[in-house]
Amino acid sequence: MKFDAKWMAKLSLLFFGMLFLVCLWLGRGQKLKEAPQGDKIMVEDVEILLGALEREADFDRGEVQGTYLTYQQYIQIYEKIGGAELGLPDFDGRYEPEYELLKKDWYEAYEILLAHLDKESSIWETTVFVLKVNPDTKEVYTETGAMQGAYQYCSTAFAENAFEEMRVYVKGDKLLTIVEVLPEEHYLGNVWVMEITEDMLTCFYHQVVFQVKIAQKEAEKLEREQIADLTFRGGRVASAKGHHEKIHGKLLRVTDDTVEIEGQGIYEVAKDMEIYKLYGSMETLRRTDLKIGYADTDFVIEKNKVRACLVSRAEKADRIRVLIKNKADNSNYHEAVDIRVDGEHVRIEADDMEIGERRIFQSRNLTDKVLLEIANSSKENNAYRGSVECYRVSEGIALINELSLEEYLYAVVPSEMPASYPAEALKAQAVCARTYGYRYILHAGLPQFGAHVDDSTAYQVYHNIEENAATTAAVRETDGVLLFYQGEPAQNYYYSTSCGAGTDTKIWKGGKDTDTSYLCAGRVSEKEAGISAEQLCQEEVFREYISKVHEEDLEKEEPWYRWTYTVEKLDEDIMLARLRERYQAAPEAVLTKAEGGYYVSEPVESFGKIREVSITKRGGGGVADELLIETDQDTIKVVSEYNIRYVLCDGKSTVVRQDDSTTVPGTLLPSGFFILEADKSGDNVVGYTLTGGGYGHGVGMSQNGAKALGKREVSYEQILAMFYPGCTLEDVRTLHEN
Repeated sequence: MKFDAKWMAKLSLLFFGMLFLVCLWLGRGQKLKEAPQGDKIMVEDVEILLGALEREADFDRGEVQGTYLTYQQYIQIYEKIGGAELGLPDFDGRYEPEYELLKKDWYEAYEILLAHLDKESSIWETTVFVLKVNPDTKEVYTETGAMQGAYQYCSTAFAENAFEEMRVYVKGDKLLTIVEVLPEEHYLGNVWVMEITEDMLTCFYHQVVFQVKIAQKEAEKLEREQIADLTFRGGRVASAKGHHEKIHGKLLRVTDDTVEIEGQGIYEVAKDMEIYKLYGSMETLRRTDLKIGYADTDFVIEKNKVRACLVSRAEKADRIRVLIKNKADNSNYHEAVDIRVDGEHVRIEADDMEIGERRIFQSRNLTDKVLLEIANSSKENNAYRGSVECYRVSEGIALINELSLEEYLYAVVPSEMPASYPAEALKAQAVCARTYGYRYILHAGLPQFGAHVDDSTAYQVYHNIEENAATTAAVRETDGVLLFYQGEPAQNYYYSTSCGAGTDTKIWKGGKDTDTSYLCAGRVSEKEAGISAEQLCQEEVFREYISKVHEEDLEKEEPWYRWTYTVEKLDEDIMLARLRERYQAAPEAVLTKAEGGYYVSEPVESFGKIREVSITKRGGGGVADELLIETDQDTIKVVSEYNIRYVLCDGKSTVVRQDDSTTVPGTLLPSGFFILEADKSGDNVVGYTLTGGGYGHGVGMSQNGAKALGKREVSYEQILAMFYPGCTLEDVRTLHEN
């Protein structure tokens, strides 16, 4: 067969054209139609997250550094980190090498990495609302979720997402990356609006001043210097509501759910109530910062609920409210009280008053007093300065004595320190007592009663002993002087007598919110004695120290400087009962040894015989910090000096002081500064002897140390400087001038 050449050329062209189309089709089949759509993961965020796992982001950056991670780079990480063994997805078939990896795919893989590589769970996810971003310091101010406050951030994406709610990864106190910006609206209630322009609000909320855009129609609903509820959407205020109604009056009482305002009544507290200090430097305050007995606050009300408290001025904190306890049964309530004032006598019984009723008694004359005669009380000193308020509660009558802080001290100082002590020691005590009372005026100890303190040893002993000319002079000659540390009233603890050394606040195992570094363990002596408070933590060093009298110690002549306490016959039932009591009061302080050798908090059910009893750890100055009791059933550890003093005191054995005088402590050993010698019969402890020194907890000022310094004509300023190093003396009157 013969073919025409022209026809053959056409046929060839058709063939190769078809072949080209087939090849093109086959080639396109090997490519995805398009790259996956969605938010991409930034290279920066990948590096941050791998760095948080202490893994290098080891992949090829290429000639030009891209903003987003490519699939090829992900596979390089996958291979480097052993992704197949860890079960990481390889996303095969979803991406071309040059395509950028979706954020959701990266975080799917990262969750698996966390499960395998973050054994301590140090990296975690939470939800936050970003209130403000400071790119200069790389800080964000957040609300809601587990992270609230100012935090360092790592990813630059945070700078672009103010006023958004988002899921984030966190490590320690750093925000690592944004997992997802959430579409939901976010509500902030009771925000203080400082200023308004056409499209911008300047606000204050939780210690943060921030500016946010707002639609003009929403801005028109608000006024400057007003409480408002704001709803955020898309990085701006979507809606706003202002609160206008306010009331004012003396704050009488604060409970978990209510506040009582003189002349206004009782109001519920909104769950999201905010408290703003509007004078001086603006602050968001806590509920405990509301000053009971003062009228320095406006209360913003809506539907009979307090939405916000506006503390608008600095009132002199010079009046204190003292709850008078019922000494007969150590309660806070009285069934009846007889009151004599200005020649008139009134007897009030609880049944005569309605729940919530108040009756106030005060002399017409500034220098006359109110006489109280309390049923079942043997108290003879019953003349009270200021006013006496009878407040009826369901349990009976609560008695509150309101008076000036200075007059309060007239009855505190002689109750806390003998008036026979040197004048400079009394002045030091007056400053301590004033500072103590002032702290509680600022932060009431008994807000549910409308009182700052009570009159017992739980705070300061008040009105236990009659006023005295010497102690009143000490108060007047230090009028208004307070002890401060770094701008705040100091926690100026004091106690009776040292053993020649004091300790620090670590003995109470409390939180670390307040800096009490000025309450440090140290020697209470005239000069350096060649032995430090730290060395006294060693058992052998302390044993030798407490067994002797040291000439340089200020209190070496005091009866309580050295003492012994002998339990001749150990009563296991008494010790068991005391262990149970301390477990009920502080379960974390009574621990039982478990099978693994560690200690757990659990009730002490029983034991028969005690095999060993010993002090196994000492705190600053040598104070007993851990007591070990080995029984025939368990090994029990008692933690902290107070609990140790309680457990080892049987309530019937005698303390012999160094002057041979004796007393029987009913509840606590004189101090935690002692060594212990067990008396054994066979395998069992049958008794023990404590050789100790000092009286009281040992933190802050030793009153007999102050007495000794006063006798040497050391000034009260120098006495306070010795016991509270780093503290300063401030005049209460100047504190309220700004």
